[in-house]
Amino acid sequence: MSIPTHMTGTVAPVDTLPAAPSPVANTLAAAAGGTMTDSYLSLRAGTQARGLHGQLVQQLGRMIVAGELGADRPLVPEEIGRRFEVSRTVVRESLRVLEAKGMVTARPNVGTRIRPVPEWNLLDPDVIEWRAAGVAGLDQCRELAELRCAFEPLAAQLASGRLSEGAAARLSELAVLLKQAAANGDQPGYAKVDGEFHALLVAECPNRMVEHLARVVTGAAESAGMRRRSCGPMGDAGAAAHQRLADEIAAGDGAAAASVMRAMLAAQLEEHTPAYGLPGQRGQ
Repeated sequence: MSIPTHMTGTVAPVDTLPAAPSPVANTLAAAAGGTMTDSYLSLRAGTQARGLHGQLVQQLGRMIVAGELGADRPLVPEEIGRRFEVSRTVVRESLRVLEAKGMVTARPNVGTRIRPVPEWNLLDPDVIEWRAAGVAGLDQCRELAELRCAFEPLAAQLASGRLSEGAAARLSELAVLLKQAAANGDQPGYAKVDGEFHALLVAECPNRMVEHLARVVTGAAESAGMRRRSCGPMGDAGAAAHQRLADEIAAGDGAAAASVMRAMLAAQLEEHTPAYGLPGQRGQ
């Protein structure tokens, strides 16, 4: 597949690159005590730079995920340089970034080859975005939803009984706002409040690794343009479940809180399984 380049020596920008972080991703970072600039985007420093290096990393990453590059033979830096009209130094720097993401490996007398997908750093924000935009987009949606099923019940359990007075009050207030949005049939409003609810809960989790994982997963999904799924179908039952969750967390019943969260996430997966499809023939 031929990728157009500018004759001036710059790689053609990828049209689908987001111009700015989404509101939900910003909400998540703000609830965690920071901004997208110093949280999620900091994880992507370098590859989003406005320059040859950043653009080439993005282009090569998307092509590798799509199976359009290096599927049948080693990557040849000289060929890449000629194709995109960039220097060997830019190519080498870009391949080093991809190697750090686990996507390629360079060996003497062998060259630079694409590594198997399971060996990639699949939690790398760039890799998440590239996969979401490619043939494995639905798989990526399902995998992210399944990942939430693993860490959000744990976050609810660990946060139980440990919320500050202000955080507990806000969580209960958000549950009320969810009920109002459901009663008004306000799907965008429901999803927005749901996003803040879960962002606040994760931010209050005393396990920083869980918080970091949630920030990466949610921030990358939003930045990739994947519409955030509210936690379960919109309606009185979903709003009531959020209120129960807020109550159990405030009461310090971690096991009950985790159970409520798990049930809500299961409802989300059940609602969207027809769109996600079944695991099986996976893409990249």
